[in-house]
Amino acid sequence: MNSKLVREKFFDFFVTRGHTKVPSSSLIPAHDPTLLFTNAGMNQFKDVFLGKEKRSYARAVSIQKCVRAGGKHNDLDNVGFTKRHLTFFEMMGNFSFGDYFKKEAIEYAWEFLTKDMQLPTEKLYASIFEADNESYKIWHDDIGLPEKKIYRLGAKHNFWQMGDIGPCGPCSEIHIDRGPTYGCADINKCGPACDCDRFVEIWNLVFMEYDRQLDGSDKPLKQKGVDTGMGFERLCMLVQNKDSVFDIDLFTSIRKSIEQLTGKIYIQKDEHGKSAFHVLEDHIRSSSFLIADGCIPSNEGRGYVLRKIIRRAALFALKLTDKDIFPALSRAVVEQMGDIYPELRINENLIVTTLRSEVKQFALNLIRGKRILEEYLRKHPDHISGRQAFKLYDTFGFPLELLNAVARERGITVDSEGFDEAMRAQQERSGKKMGIDELDQLALAEALSTEFTGYDTYETESRISGIIHNNKIVNTVKTGDICWVVTEQSPFFVIGGGQVPDKGWVIIKDKKSDLIDVRYVGNSIAVQIKAPVNIKVGDTIIETVDEQFRRNVMRNHTATHLLQAALIELFGPFIKQSGSFVASDYFRFDFTYPESLSTEDIKKVEDLVNKKIRENIPVCIEYTTLEEAMKRGALAFFGEKYTPERVRIVELPGFSAELCCGTHVRATGDIGVFKITEEKALAAGQRRIMAVTGRKAIELFQDDFNTVKNLSNEFKVQREAVLDAVNTQKQQVQQLYAEIKGLRTHLLDTQIPLWEQQIKPIGMVPYLFLSLKDVLHDELKEIAQRLEKKKPGLYVFVSTINGRSLFLISLSPSLVQKVSLKEIAAWLQKKYDLRGGGSQTMIQGGGGPIDPNLQKDLYNWLTKQLP
Repeated sequence: MNSKLVREKFFDFFVTRGHTKVPSSSLIPAHDPTLLFTNAGMNQFKDVFLGKEKRSYARAVSIQKCVRAGGKHNDLDNVGFTKRHLTFFEMMGNFSFGDYFKKEAIEYAWEFLTKDMQLPTEKLYASIFEADNESYKIWHDDIGLPEKKIYRLGAKHNFWQMGDIGPCGPCSEIHIDRGPTYGCADINKCGPACDCDRFVEIWNLVFMEYDRQLDGSDKPLKQKGVDTGMGFERLCMLVQNKDSVFDIDLFTSIRKSIEQLTGKIYIQKDEHGKSAFHVLEDHIRSSSFLIADGCIPSNEGRGYVLRKIIRRAALFALKLTDKDIFPALSRAVVEQMGDIYPELRINENLIVTTLRSEVKQFALNLIRGKRILEEYLRKHPDHISGRQAFKLYDTFGFPLELLNAVARERGITVDSEGFDEAMRAQQERSGKKMGIDELDQLALAEALSTEFTGYDTYETESRISGIIHNNKIVNTVKTGDICWVVTEQSPFFVIGGGQVPDKGWVIIKDKKSDLIDVRYVGNSIAVQIKAPVNIKVGDTIIETVDEQFRRNVMRNHTATHLLQAALIELFGPFIKQSGSFVASDYFRFDFTYPESLSTEDIKKVEDLVNKKIRENIPVCIEYTTLEEAMKRGALAFFGEKYTPERVRIVELPGFSAELCCGTHVRATGDIGVFKITEEKALAAGQRRIMAVTGRKAIELFQDDFNTVKNLSNEFKVQREAVLDAVNTQKQQVQQLYAEIKGLRTHLLDTQIPLWEQQIKPIGMVPYLFLSLKDVLHDELKEIAQRLEKKKPGLYVFVSTINGRSLFLISLSPSLVQKVSLKEIAAWLQKKYDLRGGGSQTMIQGGGGPIDPNLQKDLYNWLTKQLP
């Protein structure tokens, strides 16, 4: 049975049993700080299980794309060395939100596996949570599974939780016995809890009953639910009777591509070659899907995990060929999965471009890093220390996973704990600490909600429904306390679509207090203020938005929609927003595009956006279902969360339609004018545009006009001739610099012989100290090079320029065993606060005014140091 038929049968089975087919969500979780990537089918239903979100259906079925390569669920190191681990996989699942529970979930799973998939019942086993007697009775009494085939296991195996906090509950797993040949040596103890390949988990049925809190306690959910998960690739492996997930039809085209590109044939018995094939087959899928969903390689968070995946693949590709084959493999993924996931086809060029750039950069780092690693292993052949591992990561981009792969091949170990300790130390130094905001935890414990009135008004009178002080929910606070106030209604926009929070003030008992901050706490809007009077829950509050600030933000926000539509119209539908920041005085817009925009391109974008502004297109806002919005072509963006039953469309008829929760102008004419101030690259395949609108754009035009006018007067030319006049003067200045350089060179010709005569030995080392004035680093370097040609030695130069000092110390290569420039640099810093660095043969730096005693002190110190 091929994978396409398995997919169809699964959906048909549950749709005919009253389940709504729900499309896969993005791999980038929407507004969920507890997850790096979507790693389970239930991620998109998390708020439904928590009772925070309502859907029009109580039963759902989906096949969710997932990545497990970071955080709590991390399979990266296992991929390539086992028969079933993948970083990217699809999870089949059926869900119940307060509808059916354990009995129906178990019966559905059993029927689908034994009838639709025709798995042999005699080979199927079940495991349950050790205290779950209800599930035991269903398996034993209703399904008819013998007692010896039902295993009671502990929380490690049969209690499921999505993350450190959130929905959780006992689970029941269905396993298939593949026979003793797949098992471990201890045949009597081998069972579903064993780590060998004999008993393969097929389906995990999670019975959602609790919401795990930050302190580890379990709070009962308002309604029970069912969340099931079954690996699509693993099921295909079983129904296709394959030994490994990598042998199923989903990987066939990728494997053929590897063989064609490398000239190597996949051989089952070649363990090293087979591992390389498996790593490439898996990693090209995870990389391609992540990039298609908007993830870009970087040194932080999700981007860093993607970078690790790509670099690990590049490392394993070297086992098969020295060619750069990894980017080309993405074509096979698009061909295989593009019809199911259209985002792959839309972003095909971006995927290839991003992979090519990342692999190229890593190849350079790999050469340098491997040289350092080999030098280290010559001295320490049995172990890689945590400190060294972190240095290779921090300096050369060597992820720990790659070191583990190298170590595994050589039979040595890596100090992972030491690496983690070095990483934590760096994070503490840079202030980057992970954690769950305590206010979010309070939100999980307290069900407050706020009606947002800010789409229609700038001021709202409301009632205080909650107060948070010192991270505790309280009923009262005193005058002067810094606290968070939650209200029943609020005009304050918090954040969404990249838009910044509102500014404004509140009035309580006729006393005013400016907003310090505003944010969401669960479903409520909380404003942080300094209490102007004693406050208690139930008090009346007047909340007022800074209207001018908001109107400027609205102009910029609507302009981002115009910009997005203009980019798509001018350069193609594969343009995709990857981020934005909408402030009151400017906005930035990040998007996927493989090339830089030329000056002419930028002008075209500006002309089109300003044309639409002059047309004064009305901004139409409408609420509909997510499905209907997608049918109408509305754009949605990764990282944003959309409720399927109700989404907000912001439409500029005939030009743009986006799902957006932000605030916007009445019509495009309210924007006034649009001007791009900067366009640059963020990473391979990712660009950023900075722009201004309205008053700020006019100020920019006025400032630029005045600058040009002043230059026009200064050069005594017409405004249109200013640029030519500047270029002419620039050429003249360059010519003067060349003449000055020629004069300095001539001066050096006369001075070098004089300086050469001043060279005196310190021990066995020729030495010269020169104190100069107004000589730059490049000139100091030239002096050093010319003296070294005359006589190898140690040359110290200091130059004073406008009260500051520069220094350069040059050492002939033949003397590096006798003199340490590193020790000289340390002495200069300690004694005279002159800071610098460099190589074994040259260091340079600077500091404050030169101390007149430096020459004498350095000579005396060197006399004691040099042989």
